[in-house]
Amino acid sequence: MRWTREGGRLAEAGANSWQTETTSPATGYETPQGGDQPARRRRLDALVPVLFLASGAAGLIYQVVWTQDLVLVFGDTTQAVVTTVTAFLAGLGIGALIGSAVGARLRRALAVYGLLEIAVGCLALLMPLAFDVVATLFRSAYLTLPPLEVALIRFALAFVALTPVTLLMGMSLPVLTKHLVRTDPDVGQRIARLYGLNTLGAVLGSVISGYALIELLGLLGTTYVAVTLNLCAGCGAVLISRTLPRAAGSRPAGQQSAPAVKERRPPLRPRQRLLLGVTLVSGFVSLALEVLWTRVMLQDTGSSIYVFVTVVAVFLIGIASGSLVYEWQKDHRPQLGTLGTLYAVAGALAMAPLVISNLNGPAGLPFAALAIFPVTAILGYAFPMTVRLFVDSAEQASRGVGLVYAVNTAGCVAGTVTAGFLLIPTIGTNAAIIAVCLLQAAIGTALATKFSGRRAKRPYIALAMMAVMLVMLFLPAARLTYVQRSVAATHAPTAHFEDPVASVDVVGGKPAARDLLLNGEGITKLTIDTKLLAYIPKAARPNATTMLNICFGMGSTFRSSIILGMHTTAVELDPTVPTVMGWFYADAQRYLHSKLAQVIISDGRNYVRLSDKRYDLITIDAPPPIWSAGAVVLMTQEFYQEARQRLAPGGVLTSFLGYGDTKLLLRTFRSEFRYVTVIYGPRPYGMYLMGSQSPINITTANILKIFGTKQARADLGGAPDWKPTPTADWPSIIHKLTWLVNDQVNRYVGAGPLLTDDHPLSEYFFLSDLGTIGSKTPKFERIALQAGIAVIGLLLLLIIAIMAEAASRRLPRFRLRLRGEAAGNL
Repeated sequence: MRWTREGGRLAEAGANSWQTETTSPATGYETPQGGDQPARRRRLDALVPVLFLASGAAGLIYQVVWTQDLVLVFGDTTQAVVTTVTAFLAGLGIGALIGSAVGARLRRALAVYGLLEIAVGCLALLMPLAFDVVATLFRSAYLTLPPLEVALIRFALAFVALTPVTLLMGMSLPVLTKHLVRTDPDVGQRIARLYGLNTLGAVLGSVISGYALIELLGLLGTTYVAVTLNLCAGCGAVLISRTLPRAAGSRPAGQQSAPAVKERRPPLRPRQRLLLGVTLVSGFVSLALEVLWTRVMLQDTGSSIYVFVTVVAVFLIGIASGSLVYEWQKDHRPQLGTLGTLYAVAGALAMAPLVISNLNGPAGLPFAALAIFPVTAILGYAFPMTVRLFVDSAEQASRGVGLVYAVNTAGCVAGTVTAGFLLIPTIGTNAAIIAVCLLQAAIGTALATKFSGRRAKRPYIALAMMAVMLVMLFLPAARLTYVQRSVAATHAPTAHFEDPVASVDVVGGKPAARDLLLNGEGITKLTIDTKLLAYIPKAARPNATTMLNICFGMGSTFRSSIILGMHTTAVELDPTVPTVMGWFYADAQRYLHSKLAQVIISDGRNYVRLSDKRYDLITIDAPPPIWSAGAVVLMTQEFYQEARQRLAPGGVLTSFLGYGDTKLLLRTFRSEFRYVTVIYGPRPYGMYLMGSQSPINITTANILKIFGTKQARADLGGAPDWKPTPTADWPSIIHKLTWLVNDQVNRYVGAGPLLTDDHPLSEYFFLSDLGTIGSKTPKFERIALQAGIAVIGLLLLLIIAIMAEAASRRLPRFRLRLRGEAAGNL
């Protein structure tokens, strides 16, 4: 089971450190005959676990960084993210199939693995150039082709960009299986440790990059760390391989036909086909659950990046733990009935994160995340068990592992797409989790019933798990989200919608109480601030006729822009948001269907980059809080550079930003505009940042002209949080709210870092907050820190367990050595 970031799946596997002291002819190495060769091999192989950890960490880091890079190219839409994840996983699956075919013929598999790692590191250095080419080609397609063809081009470009390197990653597992598995009893144990320790490396990659590296080094610096890990792992494998005994120069006559026999590919038997079907479903369920759990845990968290980091990290810790527990067992007698029971139990336990999140919301994040652990531990245990059941002998191990891995990866792709595009929009996240868990439990129950003896208890356990989940269908804690339960307490009219982008909750009733929540976070109100986002820029450029409005919200700025007579293009990421404008404005349909209006469902950053249109005014109302995952792309230096290209000569860009990291935000904004004016919002929600390459003069005459029409007075007077104001008062109000102009901004912000695509400082705050946590720290930031500490604690427990197990294995050898030395002295 391999997991992505929205859905984060591990990319590759490492080498092995548990070689036997002798080899079979199938390995291509000579069998050492006396001397210190066995001890020397053990000493060399003791270095190999470091390679596992390095390659696993690098693979996860690449997936995080490259997904972010391609989001900037294709947009932060669900379609774009799923396209990237699908292309990534497809490359891994194809690589596994190729590796399974190649691995069976290799004589020095460890050296080949080393070369694969080196090649991955070298190609990773070239990925920024590849993404630049992809961006150029995609923009050309975006401007000239219809949407369906653009979607196909998007997938093709992502596939071409990622496949060369992910294909090499996917080859590593079957190639290393060839080096690792030497005898039939080794198959389950060795693959379990190989898979488990490599997954542990992925955990380290996710935790270190998510909680530290990106905050400290940025995306590019984090990539260099991953490249270094690849090169170290590759060079280490090559050096170890060169030190191992070389392949025999000849074979006895009786062995000449052995290779041909071992390279045969017997047809799949019914049991193997069944196992492939089971592992396909397992991959489907695992990735679907990751997507669905993440959506549930995002409720009322501000969509923080740390929710994604937490879910992925605990997911992988569970996988690593389960695989290593399987390897640590002394007696391996896998049975299909046992496998089925494990899947049924995992299906029932997978309900726990849902219930905890729905009952406790963001406060329950650390506990809901930890509840993922037993589920993924079972899945991690089941993977090597499935391989052991599938593979008949060591000779077929490489091919078998590659085939199981590829089929499992195909299931992961299907799970990601189905959960995001089909299950969530049609039946909702809660029901989707229950449905996926029922599927898992049903498959498990069928296996446990079919392949267990009459006296076995496994079928009854599996049936009990099914009964538990059926009961959950009727419990409010499983059916209603935390946000639904919260808004129901207002006793106002409410509605709940789910689409591939977010869960949307709407609260009606009195105008001042109306609310719009995305993933549980209130993103706007019916406030004077959003109306003035149209009026203030218009007063600065009274002759403006066109406006680009990024982030639709309740439609207030969009509506006011049309009232001001401007042709208005609104770009909104979530397809549901414009459809609920009627909850906030009774005349919504009049404006949505106005000849002056155009609503585009797209990523605002992506639209700015790819469009060839120019606008007199551009307004942005980025969703709060400013550290929301994805919001940063509308605040970076690169975004302002691209947005300037969409401004007509003399045009003005106005961004409404909440307070927080104010100097960083202002410093970044100022770096890209010759003229800047900063105006406080009249309500305590945020400030207007106005930038242009031409002077910005908001004169009294222009304010009176723009604010003084009958339509404008009615529009502004309709804000429930602002009393009706005479037109003559607006010039003094605007001038008093004006805070900083041009060089005053420079003096206020001083020297310091800028917010960039490579270094999204507003999203990553773990280290900076860790030493300053206190009562004034925002609630969710405290919760994010608690979740991070829980993840790190769980990871440390796993590492301690690995060290303890390794010590327990070495203790008998140490005792034997002492006895030998004592006997020698006698």
